Amino acid sequence: MRLRNTIFFVLGFLLLPLNGTAQVKPLNEALLPAKASFQVHYVDTLMDFGNGIKMRTQMCLPNTDKPFPVVVMRIPYFPESLKLSMLPIFKQYAERGMGYVLQHCRGTGGSQGQYQPNIYEREDGLALVNWLNAQPWVNGIGLTGTSYMGLTCWIIADMLPEKVKCIHLHHYGVDRHLSAYNSGLFRQDILTAWAIDNAKEPISKPFKDPDAPYYEQEQHMPQETMDVDRLGYELPWYRDWITHTDYTDPYWHEGVWETLRSIPAKIKVPITVVAGHFDHHNEGTILGYTMLPPETKAKSRLIVGSWNHSFETTPTVHQPVHDKEMDIDMDCFNYMYSLLLKGENPKHEVLVYSIGEDKWLNMEDWPVDKNKYLTYYFMAQHPQNVKNRYLLTKDVKQLKKDACLEYVYNPDDPVISVGGETLFTSEKTRGSRPQPEIGYRNDILFYQSLPMEEDVTIDGKIKAVMYMSTDVDDTALTFKVSEVFPDGTAYNIRSGITTLAFRNNRLGARQKYTPGEIVELNFEALPILWKIKKGNRIRIDISSSNFPEYSVHSNYAGVWSKQIRNKVAHQKIYMDPKHPSRIMIPLR
Repeated sequence: MRLRNTIFFVLGFLLLPLNGTAQVKPLNEALLPAKASFQVHYVDTLMDFGNGIKMRTQMCLPNTDKPFPVVVMRIPYFPESLKLSMLPIFKQYAERGMGYVLQHCRGTGGSQGQYQPNIYEREDGLALVNWLNAQPWVNGIGLTGTSYMGLTCWIIADMLPEKVKCIHLHHYGVDRHLSAYNSGLFRQDILTAWAIDNAKEPISKPFKDPDAPYYEQEQHMPQETMDVDRLGYELPWYRDWITHTDYTDPYWHEGVWETLRSIPAKIKVPITVVAGHFDHHNEGTILGYTMLPPETKAKSRLIVGSWNHSFETTPTVHQPVHDKEMDIDMDCFNYMYSLLLKGENPKHEVLVYSIGEDKWLNMEDWPVDKNKYLTYYFMAQHPQNVKNRYLLTKDVKQLKKDACLEYVYNPDDPVISVGGETLFTSEKTRGSRPQPEIGYRNDILFYQSLPMEEDVTIDGKIKAVMYMSTDVDDTALTFKVSEVFPDGTAYNIRSGITTLAFRNNRLGARQKYTPGEIVELNFEALPILWKIKKGNRIRIDISSSNFPEYSVHSNYAGVWSKQIRNKVAHQKIYMDPKHPSRIMIPLR
């Protein structure tokens, strides 16, 4: 089973299926240490590593009679026809004294057994590293991987044998619920699409429009039976994901997901954790680093770049140059070479790329809670009667009595995601992208600030406090913050979303709502480091949908995937002295 056969990332290296042959971008030879004097040989074996399942395992090894370290990656995406000799990057490792071991996950790439996403990676991964640990020709082990391959690192990191010296993983979160949900709304552009793409082999893509990849499947009602109704076969594991919506549900606190969540606090070896500002695993990846015990964190690293899941930098409007100074391909090699081959001591490091500044900032920790905010209050007035755009103020005293704004939210016509921090399949719009002009929809409230009087650097989680009422039992509310340049173009920075059912506590129990009741909603965006330049403006869009980044809210209470119909909702946002709706922007 494989992801969409477009672009894959392995070790952070670009993998493109071309005519059935996998090719991996080699490292820049000019930046590598000199080759050793020995040759390289390849091993391609199908063997039982101790748990009764024969796994296809390929090795690219230095030809020497002395012990050497090995770098290990486990992957479910490579085809059975793969030969490591096709991939020059593995040879580059071996030529410099480090073996490379690539194992195909159970039921994929020639390994025996049946592939079930996530389920067997702990058992099979531990069997492999324990076998390697017992080999006299191995004197050190490093683990690495991106995305699903990052999972295969996390899931065994608490029970590593003594020869495992380090981990370098990218783009995978340790809390599956946080990766899948926000306030009961499912991240469909990654997980519904992933489920469809990985349903069975050969992959048969059911969509015709690349600009709307799986919109029909994602809007199917009830979503619980989408697999059979649209694909013709049942996906039990997908049904588990979409029906267990609450963080408090035992499903997320048992089995592989509970094991995964518990592991970071038990890790003892140094680890480099790589996240992206616009990667859908951003929150859970950074959480994994945050949860490390102090003694492990003191020798570990966090790297956060301005890229999406495919390491594509966005936005480009600031004409970044230094964003590419952090080459994850080379960083992984240098990390392994330093710790495994040269025996150097690991160091603590937190590197975060600041968008707009075009700088990598070396910090002690990130993100950190702030006590300094730039607060904008929403007003119900137009600036000089400009249609569809409303005023922001820093002065709460300017709010008018009984002020509110209304709009109609129709789930059958959701606001389509344009840019987003947790998009994946919508490749043309993931990350930070140019925004439609103000007023392009009547179900969005548009706000824009005055030009910035000085540079402002956003550092942390943008927070919203909104007062709302509606005429339905449950609904959603979203905000999107963008930077507006002098020519009027706007690029999204961050967005947030919540529902009445999970108001003020997205990880808590569902709450009931009485139609017409005015409630306070507190919710926030993922952290960001972004400099807004003097003279530019802040734009804020308020609506009730952000599809397909999140599932469409039907406006009925209950589990989203079980809904069989939609209902129109009439939304009211309050902006008066008693209900001062506002956005709080953390400042560096």
